[in-house]
Amino acid sequence: MDGVSDVRDLIAIVLSQTARSGIQASETQTCSVSPKPKWRNDFIDRELLNIAEGEELLLKFRTDLMPLFPFVLIHEVNFGELREKSPFLLLCIMSACLEHKPALQQRFEFEVRSVISTRIMMNMERDMDILRGLLVHIAWSHYHWRNYHTQVYMLLQMAMAIVVDLGLDRYDNLRMRHIYDHGEDMEGSQREQVLCLTPDGQRAFLGCYYLCSKASIFRRQLNMKYTDWVNHCAECLGQRAEYPSDQYIKALIEIQLLARKSELELENPAHATNNDELFQSIDVLENKIEQLFVQNKKCNTWALRLELNATPAIVLGHALSQRDRHHQYNQRRLLRIARSAFNIVTVFLATPTSVTPNLPMFSYTSIWYGLLVLSKLSLLSDAAKEDNSLEVHSRDIHNLGLAAMQKMETISRGKDVWDNCRAVIGSMLSWLEKSRTKSKEIQLHKESSRKQEVENPDLLPEPVPEDSPLVTVSAVTEDWDATVWHQMLQDLTWIGGIPVEQQSAVHSFQGP
Repeated sequence: MDGVSDVRDLIAIVLSQTARSGIQASETQTCSVSPKPKWRNDFIDRELLNIAEGEELLLKFRTDLMPLFPFVLIHEVNFGELREKSPFLLLCIMSACLEHKPALQQRFEFEVRSVISTRIMMNMERDMDILRGLLVHIAWSHYHWRNYHTQVYMLLQMAMAIVVDLGLDRYDNLRMRHIYDHGEDMEGSQREQVLCLTPDGQRAFLGCYYLCSKASIFRRQLNMKYTDWVNHCAECLGQRAEYPSDQYIKALIEIQLLARKSELELENPAHATNNDELFQSIDVLENKIEQLFVQNKKCNTWALRLELNATPAIVLGHALSQRDRHHQYNQRRLLRIARSAFNIVTVFLATPTSVTPNLPMFSYTSIWYGLLVLSKLSLLSDAAKEDNSLEVHSRDIHNLGLAAMQKMETISRGKDVWDNCRAVIGSMLSWLEKSRTKSKEIQLHKESSRKQEVENPDLLPEPVPEDSPLVTVSAVTEDWDATVWHQMLQDLTWIGGIPVEQQSAVHSFQGP
């Protein structure tokens, strides 16, 4: 009986194991059909946003923001595909579209920094998801004005490095590669070669070049090296033109190329073109852009309109750095620069309130540049001009600045980027008025000294009052932006200096 019992027990064990194996096989088969979703731990998983909110923000990006920055296009993909294939790009898009919720946007900005630290710095990753995400984040980085000056230039350097590492610049240099076996390495090399020929790869490359060109207006070290590949990519996108915005890319790049050419000619006068040729190049480019507006009347072209009006100031403004050549300025050049600078601000004032909050960083760079150019021209001495027909009045600059401040006040929610921009412009207006007054004091003092009409040289004559007093801007916030703006206005390092007769007036001012 004991033997029979042992056999029964053995059969029971075998049947039990078989049953368990069948269950496991069934579970395995079920998993292969319906795999468990991957745990991402992203902003959806941690309930910062739900999927419906994310889809709404993605639609906002496509409709309102993407036309203003045509270097990163996501026409075909949906929210789920972006979340799966381009999680960092999606994160940056969400962050860029949350300006109406500053507290939540600040949390997303921290998320962006965390991903950058992990993927770029720790994991040494380099791919199009990271590059395109960086471009979006940089393009609207002014939203994060509290951290802007400590981050944007570093992020641009990262983007430039990734462009090189991915081979998008087609330049013969050292690129980072993971160590694969021979077959995988060859495959990765082929991917690099193909990537630089794709529209998305060329848009990303040109986007990095464009952002660096705009940022270099205030920080010259960020100039990205120009190669023939820049022009080739712009031409390819313009000819292929999968989307109307590809034509805008070509126009934006051509503006920067013309500005760079003008700057290089000033650095090497032997290769300089005459004024007529330079003006003709600007006119041809402006006409081409105007034709784009006619062809695409339904498109959002406000960012390009700002760049169009900024073109003469950007291209011709480099010459203002030549202090020893001020006497060579002709009226036509100065008038063209002044008109362009005024138009930049007036176009911004005409921008619809629905568009203004979505303008990317480089649009505001053009606005600040225009105000700086006007400030420079208003402080130029009479000796810098052939006659007195050019008049850039500080009152006109003051009125433009106040109008811009009022426009920003209408979209500000308090303690945000628009509030900060108001403080920055207020700082400029305050500086300009004090500098103008100080300059008049010094000029009158010199004239009086020459005529020996002042017995006591310590007593300066009163500055000549204007028709009506200017509205002063008080309580300017002394944050980083106001400080940097004031320093640029005081030293004007972006254009290399100011006339000798104005230096004493400018440098004697210590702040509002």
